[in-house]
Amino acid sequence: MKSLLIIDAGIFILAAVTAFLKGDPGFIIDIIGLTGLIFFAIAGVLSGSFVSGDRVRANYEDEYKELKEKNRLSKNLFYVGLFNIAISVLTYEFTLQ
Repeated sequence: MKSLLIIDAGIFILAAVTAFLKGDPGFIIDIIGLTGLIFFAIAGVLSGSFVSGDRVRANYEDEYKELKEKNRLSKNLFYVGLFNIAISVLTYEFTLQ
């Protein structure tokens, strides 16, 4: 989780610098919101939420030890994505309204 937060902080800094250089404060909303959606998509793929129940059950029996690690990573990615979306919405509310 710590490494994901460091990566996320780097994305925030990059988005802020890019928005400052571009002169468009709305650009930071686009970057942070897009990265939040990307984290959501990766979390969905790792958790197996985009496949049918038969496939999840088959994968569960084959990869039980790896499943714990994938679930932990999926949960952390989901929380980071949720944080990014929340920051994007709050930035929109306070800057563009």
